[in-house]
Amino acid sequence: MKMQVITMKPRIFLIVFIFLLLSCGPQTPDTAVTPTLSPSPSPITAGEANTPAAPTAPSPTANSDNKTPTLDVVAGARSIGDPYAPELGNTGYDVQHYTIQLALDPQEKYYLAGSVLIKATAVLDDLGALSLDFIGFEIEELLVNGQPADFSREAGKLIITLPQPLASEEQFQITIMYHGETVQEPSPYVGFASWLGVFYAREDTIYILSEPDGSRYWFPNNDHPRDKATFRFEVTVPEGLTAVANGELIEQQGHTFIWEHNAPMASYLATVVVGDYERLEDQSPVGIPLRHYTFTEDQARFTRHVAVTGEAIDWMSDLFGAYPYDQYGYVTVHAPGVSLETQTMVLLSSEMVNEQTIIHEMAHMWFGDWVSLDSWGEMWRNEGFATYIAFLWEFRDDPEGLELQMEGIRAFLEDSGDLGKPLRNPPHVELFSAYTYVGGALMIHELRQEMGDDAFFAGLKAYFARYSGGTATDEAFIAVMEEAAEKPLAAFFEGWLE
Repeated sequence: MKMQVITMKPRIFLIVFIFLLLSCGPQTPDTAVTPTLSPSPSPITAGEANTPAAPTAPSPTANSDNKTPTLDVVAGARSIGDPYAPELGNTGYDVQHYTIQLALDPQEKYYLAGSVLIKATAVLDDLGALSLDFIGFEIEELLVNGQPADFSREAGKLIITLPQPLASEEQFQITIMYHGETVQEPSPYVGFASWLGVFYAREDTIYILSEPDGSRYWFPNNDHPRDKATFRFEVTVPEGLTAVANGELIEQQGHTFIWEHNAPMASYLATVVVGDYERLEDQSPVGIPLRHYTFTEDQARFTRHVAVTGEAIDWMSDLFGAYPYDQYGYVTVHAPGVSLETQTMVLLSSEMVNEQTIIHEMAHMWFGDWVSLDSWGEMWRNEGFATYIAFLWEFRDDPEGLELQMEGIRAFLEDSGDLGKPLRNPPHVELFSAYTYVGGALMIHELRQEMGDDAFFAGLKAYFARYSGGTATDEAFIAVMEEAAEKPLAAFFEGWLE
C-alpha cells in the first residue's frame, strides 16, 4: 500500500507523512467515502463532509497492546494461528481456488449479489466443521459437495457443519450464494479509512480495497496470506461500464467480464473495479505484457507517468528474479491518497499518478505478493522494501543522493523519537504508520551496508527462489540473508525488530 508523502529535496531529504483524514459522519448508501491519507485536502464527492472520522476502539480480538491474544489459535480452531491477527483464518483446510461471481451496479450503492465456489482440501483428519471469514449479507444457499449444509454466523465467521466428515487431504467444494448491503465498520488495523471492502466513488465507479482484513466484507474466504489460491472473477455490470480484476481478461459475455488469475494470491490482494475505462496495452523491453485501465480524462497524464513501467519491471526482474506473473498493469480509481498493490492489477489513486507510487506498488509484486507475510505483524518487510526500492529507482544513477536521502530519514526519525521503536508487531493502529514505511526502508538500507551489495542482492534472489508463491516469516528471511552474508545477522535484526 502506498500513501501520499511529501519529499523535500535536494538539500533536506526528509520525508514527512501528513495524515489528513477525509471521511464523513453517518455512512449511508448515498455517501461515497474513500480511505484517505494525503498531504492536502482532496476533492470529495457530493454528500461527503470534510470532517475527521471519530476514533474507534480495536475489536475485542485485536492485539493492540501487543499482549498475547486470548483467542485459541491451536490447529483447527477458528484462527489460522497468526498471533497478531488471531481473528482471521482457519487451519482445518487449504483453499486451492475461488470462483467469484458478482453483479455490481454503481446506482445500487453498497448492494452486492454474489456467488462463490471454493475448491479446497481438508488438512485435518475427520474434519466435521470449518469456518470462513465472512461479514454481512443474507445467505441464500450453501452447499458442500452439492449437498445442503447447516451453517451459523458468529464473530465475523461463517461456521459450516459438513454433511459428512472429511479425511485429511480429501478434496471438497463449497458453494455459497448471498446478497445484501455491505457492512461498513472500521478495521482495527487501518486508522485512515472508515471501513475496508467495497467503495462506491464518483462518476459511477466501484472499487475494492481489502488490506489487511477487508476481503471478508465482500466474499467468504480464508482471509489470511497463509492460505493463497487461484482466482476466477465473473463480474456483471451495466451497459457501457467495464469490470476489471486480477489476472487476465479471458472473455466478455455481454455485460459479464471474466478474469482469471492462475498464480497463488492472498485474499486481501483480490480486487474488482467497475467504471468507464479506456484499456491501454504495451509490453516491457523483455516482453512482459502490460495492460492498464484509466479514465479518459486522465489518459494523457497517466500515459506520461506509466511510460517507465516496462523499464522498471525489467530492472526489478534483474535485481530480484524474474517477474513472477503473466501480466502487469494499473487501474485508476477515485481513492484520494491511497493506492494498493492488488496483484497484477494495481489500484492506483487518480491523485497519485506519479513515478514514486508506480514504482512502490510494482515492488510489492515481489515483496508482499509473490512472497507474502506469515504474520501481519511483519509489515516492515512489505512496506519497508517497497519504500526503499522506490528510492533505489529514483537514485539509481546517484548513489550519493541515496545516501543523503537515508541520512535525512535517520535524522527525521531521531528528531521525531521514532527511531529505536520495534518494527515488528507494532500496535495495531500503527501498522501503517510512517515508521513502518521509512523506518523499514532505513533498516533495509543499513542491512545492505552491513552485508555488502553482492551478498544483499544475492540474498534477495535466494529468498524469492526459496519461498516463491508462498509466505515467509521474519526468521526465514533472516536465515536466507545470513546464508548470503556468510555471517550472523541476529544482533542487527534484533536491534531493529525487537
